[in-house]
Order: sequence, then structure tokens, then C-alpha cells
Amino acid sequence: MRKTKRLDGMKKNVHFTSMLESDMRSFCRDKNIESESELIRQAVAKYIYTDCKDETFKLQGLKKLEDKITELRDMINIVFSYIRLMHINVLAYNRELDIQFVDAAFSSANIRHEKFFNVFQDSLKNDPPFFERLLHKYYTEYPDGKD
Repeated sequence: MRKTKRLDGMKKNVHFTSMLESDMRSFCRDKNIESESELIRQAVAKYIYTDCKDETFKLQGLKKLEDKITELRDMINIVFSYIRLMHINVLAYNRELDIQFVDAAFSSANIRHEKFFNVFQDSLKNDPPFFERLLHKYYTEYPDGKD
């Protein structure tokens, strides 16, 4: 290989086998790389910086992180919506009962809970993309519907 000048003006010598030189010339022609020096610079840079400069991996990592944050935000929204509605429900029906009414109150509480939960589910249906994401997440993690 011919001697070239470094950017700082100092000469450098790199020795290659004749077969490697031939392969480098062919590769440069095939890939439209202007010189063997440019090929060497590209190869060394790729070798050194591949771990920290690969934008595809960075973007994939960011996308996964964004998906997890969205999932957590959805979970938090559900929990807060449920707590808010449950609190309203508790405040509306918070009174002391005589012992003779406990069974009737329990039955009434179950019925009211079902009504409450149906309203809660309907509130989620008002945001179809959100509801669909939740269903998709639930059924991909628990295909048989069991925790």
C-alpha cells in the first residue's frame, strides 16, 4: 500500500497482505468508496464507535422505554379513576347499620358495587384506544384470562 499523510502532516505506514489489499480495492470499487484510506478510516471508526453510536439500538431502547411509560401511565389512570369513583360511592353510602340489617346491607353493597363497576367500565369505553390497549395488554400477558 502506498504511504499517505496523516491529517496532522505526519506519515504513517500500514502493511497489508497482497490478498487483503486486493480485497480492499475490490470492496472500494463495489461500494463507491473513494480510496483505501477512506475505507480504513470508516472501518476503524465503525469498530471503535459501534457500541455507543448505533442509533438504531438507541431508538429501539427509547421506544421500549416509551411503551413502558405509557403502560404505567395507563395503569395509574385506571387506579386513580377507580379510587375516585370508589370514594364517591363510599361517601354516598356511609352510615351505621343495626345488626338486623347487615345481611341486607351486604346484598345491597354487592348490587351497588356491580352498578359502580359497570359505570367504571363504561368510563373506560369512552376512550377506545386506551381501553383497547388495556385489553391487548391483559390478554397478551394472561391468555387464559387468569392471573
